[in-house]
Amino acid sequence: MNLETLKIDLAKQLFNIDEKAVLEQIKLILDSKEIVAYATNGKPLNIQGYNSALEIAEQDIKKGKVISSHKLKYEIQSWKK
Repeated sequence: MNLETLKIDLAKQLFNIDEKAVLEQIKLILDSKEIVAYATNGKPLNIQGYNSALEIAEQDIKKGKVISSHKLKYEIQSWKK
């Protein structure tokens, strides 16, 4: 089954579903695939990936893996040389 046929088949099935709970579950699945942000490397992130990146960032802050804005500005200036 090719992609277009699969989409049409799924759309037909969706229109025939009369149970709200089933449709809500499908919506949760589709929403979890939605791109909500992009990583610094350009990789698209869904909500789970975004939340995971936030957790990692918070752990880095707790571990002191941060740089002050003053030091960052100085570092950026050194790149221009």
